[in-house]
Amino acid sequence: MLKVYNRGEHKGGFIGVRIAVMIGGKHRQKYFSYKNIDKSEEAIYKDAEQLHREWLMLKNLASTETQRESKELRRVTSPYSTGVKGIKFSISHRRSYFFVQGSTDNKLFYKNFSINDYGYDLAWYKACEFLQSHKDYSIFDKIYKRKPQKEMLLITFRHLFFTTKKPIHFESISSVIEKPIFINWLKQLARQYSDNKTFKSKVFEYISSNKIYDEELLNMVM
Repeated sequence: MLKVYNRGEHKGGFIGVRIAVMIGGKHRQKYFSYKNIDKSEEAIYKDAEQLHREWLMLKNLASTETQRESKELRRVTSPYSTGVKGIKFSISHRRSYFFVQGSTDNKLFYKNFSINDYGYDLAWYKACEFLQSHKDYSIFDKIYKRKPQKEMLLITFRHLFFTTKKPIHFESISSVIEKPIFINWLKQLARQYSDNKTFKSKVFEYISSNKIYDEELLNMVM
């Protein structure tokens, strides 16, 4: 908003130009008084107009960034998303994978890369390499640098176990996630799904067979 206040129009007696713009959820405003004896009213108005244009540009940039972030969030919030288009997390029974899928010239391509067999870093490297090999442009460096955090696998596991009720085992991810993080995650799920007897049974079986003694977790699943 850019508004000129003439004599008697402003309750506080202000005479001059007021600009106000909302930028990224924050309100900015500034008053340019015509009482400035060093400049003419025309020059003061031009100053206000220039700053107003700059603020509007910042508003548009902030709006574009917000839209981009919202789009990115919608894409990444899939329980299988790695954050890279064409590569997803996949868990089957006792193994976890990077699943690559896409098409080139209307021909589909897809392949699994076992995180348990290759290790997390090498599996990601091979997945990126495979995706790039089926594209006619160089994307390897760009997508490889966007390697997702290992803990994102926990989101995939939770979705498959509790929502789709797939018969998957903790061993599919326990060797990938650091033990303290994994145990704390099990505690969080035990609190969240305190009435889920199947989950409690699976946790008890897992910590017993792997000789993991955590009194708090044990009490939660007994």
